[in-house]
Amino acid sequence: MIYENNEEKRSTLWRTVLTVSSVIIIIILIFFIVKLFTGNPLEGRWVSEDSGAVLEIGDNGKVSLTGSTDGEDKGDSPMTYTVDTKNKIFTVYTDSAYAEGVLSGSYDYNIEKDTLTLTEREYGDQMIFTRE
Repeated sequence: MIYENNEEKRSTLWRTVLTVSSVIIIIILIFFIVKLFTGNPLEGRWVSEDSGAVLEIGDNGKVSLTGSTDGEDKGDSPMTYTVDTKNKIFTVYTDSAYAEGVLSGSYDYNIEKDTLTLTEREYGDQMIFTRE
């Protein structure tokens, strides 16, 4: 046994183990709390309930829409986005003329469980997606 005849050394070793373990647990908790409150809630793969379009939102500021919201499959459209988590605004920027009418613009977003609802800020049209 480690230091079986020396109570002081065992006590010091035990305090050291408890201190290191506590510090590691606190660091892990801080990491998860920061990730929870500063992460992008929209990040992931979303599928439209109506048209089957797939919306992939990455953590690198890129978003792509495969298929379309009008039911026609038009291929993959790479776009960039910004998210205002305080006001719950999702803004999509497009580079090509093709994608201009597909998803470009600002949307109010709402997430309930695994359902994402994008509401167009100008006209009020809604698109509903489920997390895949």
